[in-house]
Amino acid sequence: MRRLHFIKPPAGWSDFFTELVIVVVGVFVALGAQEAVNNWNAKRELGDFRSAVDREVAENLAAYERRVQQSSCVNARLDQLEAWQSDWRDGSGPMMLGRIRRPIGYTLGQDVWASGLAENLREMPLEQRLNYAGLYAGFQTYDNLRLREAAVWQSLYAYDQATSLTPPEVNTLRGLILSARSLGWSIDGNWPELKQQAAAMGIAPNPYTLDPVAKRVCAAIAFSGAVRPTSQPENR
Repeated sequence: MRRLHFIKPPAGWSDFFTELVIVVVGVFVALGAQEAVNNWNAKRELGDFRSAVDREVAENLAAYERRVQQSSCVNARLDQLEAWQSDWRDGSGPMMLGRIRRPIGYTLGQDVWASGLAENLREMPLEQRLNYAGLYAGFQTYDNLRLREAAVWQSLYAYDQATSLTPPEVNTLRGLILSARSLGWSIDGNWPELKQQAAAMGIAPNPYTLDPVAKRVCAAIAFSGAVRPTSQPENR
């Protein structure tokens, strides 16, 4: 009968198992070290991403606030246009002086937030992710309102320096004024909650000074379109 021969390690089984344990432990240590490095890199990238998003949010808040600061000028101009429209409702009224200018709506950025959707947001805690998503939803709402407001004011350009209004133009002007007011109210009404939500996350609008061009346009919106009766004598 043929006998079976088992392979025996040269140094004995005790040394073999000792070396095997060392190799296995070394593999686990290497894997653990790599996992720790990966986690550290992920946390660093997430921190960098959050810092970049916070800067973008702060810039967006400043842009939104610039538009809100023009609201008093916009409302004063709409009051003038409404008075002018009301005068012409009976078929006669004053002429329009000056130019019709629209409020300045600053574009908001979303590139940083969009760039991190695939890589970084998976690592972000759910509550933080929802908070940022809420802010950007508010920015998107503002951007939609901004574009609609610009379209309404562009339609108001048709009345620039008009000397008379027909009945259909009176009705159209009334609708445009109401639309402009409604959009302005929505823009102003959403601002406090959005600013408060950002403040709760430790983000405030970037410090800025309303630039001279914006100030001139704001003043022009409110005051360059004064009205006067056509019968008013001219100064000599």
